[in-house]
Amino acid sequence: MPYLALTIFVMLAGAAIVLFLVAANAQDVLTNQLANNARIVSATLVEREQNHINFLRQAAFAGGSAENATPSVAAALASGSTDTVSRTLKVFYLSGISNPTLDIDRLIAFDRNGQSLIDWQRVKDDPLEEPYRNASTDLTPIRDVKRIISNTLVDGADKFSGLIQFGNDPQPHFYTVVPVKQGSTVVGGLMISIKIDRLLTALQRNTQVPITTFYNLKGEALGTTFIPRADLASLNLRPEVIGALANNNAQSVINTENKPNTPSYFPSTIQQRDYQIAYSPLYIQNKLTGYFSVGLPTDFQVNSIRINRTAISLIAVALALGSIVLGYYIARNITRPLSALVDTADAVTAGNFAQQNMPQSDDEIGRLAQAFNQMTGHLLHLYRTSRDLSTAIEIEPVLDATQRAVAEFVPGTEVLALIDDRGIWRYRLRSAAAAPVLALRNLRVAPGDPLIRDLARGLLPHLLDSSSEPRLDALGLGDVAGFHSLMLTPLVVQDVVAGVLIFGHAAPGAFEGVNAPTLSATANMAASVLYNAILFDRVHDEASEREAILKSIADGVVVCDQQRNIMLVNRTAEQMLNLRDWHIVRRNWNDIPLVPAPAAKDMFGNDVANLNHYELGDRVMSINSAPVIGENNESLGEVIVLHDLSAEAAVDRAKTRFIERVSHELRTPLTPICGSADLLLRGYLGELNADQRDYLEVIRMRSEQMRDLVNNFVMIASIEANTLITEPEPQDVWVAIESALAPMRSAFLKKGIDIHLDLPDTLPPVHADRQQLQIVLTQLLDNARRYTMKGSVTVRARHVHDTVQIDIVDTGPGISSEEFTQLFTRFHRVEGNNSPERGGGLGLAITRQLVERQGGRVWAASTPGQGSTFSIALLVANEHADVVAEPNKTEQSA
Repeated sequence: MPYLALTIFVMLAGAAIVLFLVAANAQDVLTNQLANNARIVSATLVEREQNHINFLRQAAFAGGSAENATPSVAAALASGSTDTVSRTLKVFYLSGISNPTLDIDRLIAFDRNGQSLIDWQRVKDDPLEEPYRNASTDLTPIRDVKRIISNTLVDGADKFSGLIQFGNDPQPHFYTVVPVKQGSTVVGGLMISIKIDRLLTALQRNTQVPITTFYNLKGEALGTTFIPRADLASLNLRPEVIGALANNNAQSVINTENKPNTPSYFPSTIQQRDYQIAYSPLYIQNKLTGYFSVGLPTDFQVNSIRINRTAISLIAVALALGSIVLGYYIARNITRPLSALVDTADAVTAGNFAQQNMPQSDDEIGRLAQAFNQMTGHLLHLYRTSRDLSTAIEIEPVLDATQRAVAEFVPGTEVLALIDDRGIWRYRLRSAAAAPVLALRNLRVAPGDPLIRDLARGLLPHLLDSSSEPRLDALGLGDVAGFHSLMLTPLVVQDVVAGVLIFGHAAPGAFEGVNAPTLSATANMAASVLYNAILFDRVHDEASEREAILKSIADGVVVCDQQRNIMLVNRTAEQMLNLRDWHIVRRNWNDIPLVPAPAAKDMFGNDVANLNHYELGDRVMSINSAPVIGENNESLGEVIVLHDLSAEAAVDRAKTRFIERVSHELRTPLTPICGSADLLLRGYLGELNADQRDYLEVIRMRSEQMRDLVNNFVMIASIEANTLITEPEPQDVWVAIESALAPMRSAFLKKGIDIHLDLPDTLPPVHADRQQLQIVLTQLLDNARRYTMKGSVTVRARHVHDTVQIDIVDTGPGISSEEFTQLFTRFHRVEGNNSPERGGGLGLAITRQLVERQGGRVWAASTPGQGSTFSIALLVANEHADVVAEPNKTEQSA
């Protein structure tokens, strides 16, 4: 077999040399052509990208045209009008599809929110052909669009290019997007794109290759100039191509001769014809986006080789005959002793390290056999040592196993370790240490010992003699333990010396000579295991400390892995979540039946800080989580902290029930008081004099104010308790306003306040709860009546987009700007207003909550001394007006 292998090797080597000489020139020509064309494709793509940017920059900064009655592009986008944007960008679209350096297929303009205002898609090559106008689309999922509208710079640039797949187009596009600014404010952006097939055709015009193909990062073909798109899958990158590109980090690839910074060539057969293809990384805007390839046929190279085939065959035959003659003689003198060595090697491979080889001569083969015997003996010792050490995970068993291994070579050797135990260096001994060594057990070494610092500079074992190294006495190894020969091996943990493995012997020079390499190897092996044993001790101690700390935490703590499987639970969390068996049954955090608790509110109606409240049975708790981040910023899981809020939640529920109960109890006596006062004023019990009538008016007015206050308390309690039901349906605005105003007209007339209505006949119905809308309008009208001493109150309504806006305008004293932040909060009353009919500070807060529950909003505007305007906006009743606030929806300040 060796002879035959040598013969074949020599024959193939000769044939390869001749073939290389013949084909080298043709291969060089083909290689240079491929490399040049690959560079041309890269340069042309960069030029195309720059042309797109220049075109979009010109469009973004284009001013208005008086002749065409169009504003600047920035002003058109800022207006948000699709028609204005269309007229303004029409000339740029025609220029883009007519210019051969652009040849775009799609033009998109979007506003500052990422919504497309126009999306024109080229249908035919004729520039006069009208484009297909795609519907408005949300472009914010596109990362570069999101960067544009948020005015985010990447490497100092705010213009981006890349590849994109539009949903309605089967092939990818090469796109470029730029922001459009009005001053320093981004008002939108422009995007143009060209289909991959059209782009490849344009690139091919600048090259001399029949095949140009683009791929994504997975190696899937995106487009080519050679075969129909339906057959693209046949051009997908093979694993070896992707591997060659990936191994070079996509900066440059390596050709078959391992020359750096040149493309890699892999022969390929396409449509029954051989091609040689160069693959290179595809960079767009200095970012690796995929790969591209160019290919040339290899016909002329194959023909050149075929012409010289006869010469190559003759040379190969001649080399084969020569190798047969020479190899026969050499093989006879080598194969026999080598066969014996092979048998020994097979035995060692099978685990028989005691197998020895008998040398038959003193030549190189004989010396090889002797060296092989020494090597197997060394391997046998290391194998036994490794086997013994592999079973030890604590420091003392590791020292015992190491001492047994060293004693086979140097009897009388003592093995011990000097270890840094939290800043205190102390000795760790084996289980049966010699008497002189036991004295080191209570010895402590200073952390800054100069000998330890010197050991930290090198990781190899150090052979020392007590007579030549006086610093050993400071460690107690010379005068206390009585060692004259020492081998010190530092244990380095994260570039810091954590300990020293020590081989000590009472005889001078005990570790020198032929045993030194074996002892050194044993020391290195033992040091590695001892290092793990030290880490095991530290981890065990730290784990015990962490467990004690975790158990002592009053809050519940749960540790989960990346899949949210529960890994650790402290005692408090076991009780809160009833997870007594978490260490036996594998559980996932998502399986715990936690129910989000209704949003809690303070006494002013504002949401309490977001504490993530949840309920589990009768228990209420706040839950906060934080990721567990590893050394490489990799998420290892999360820590979840639970705080029991059951007592606080019970107090809050009791408060709400108390307010509701007190409100109902107060309403009961107020009803007969109001009714009786009204009967007396109507004269049912006889005529009243002026003083009696005045007193009764005061009683009725104050009792009605108290009744309104109690009703407001009941409404607030219903909202907080989530018992208020909102049933929106179409409501006529005229009817709602008249129903709210009818019972109040006499009160307005009594104060001499005129009421004006400005209600168009074409007002659409609104989507609202009838009763709650009645309460809202009554509160706002009553508020205007209370604070208007003279003048008028105007109620107007108008249709604004998809809402109906109702304004109640009074001529009262007005509200200062400092009051607006608290205007719609509970119990807030405007300072400086001394009206005798001031309310309790709940009306506007109730108004805000009821309007927002129906999907609307409320606000106010005022100028001190000139009156105030309170406005509400409600959704128009149609098939889309189905937005109603949930009962526990977080309130927002009006």
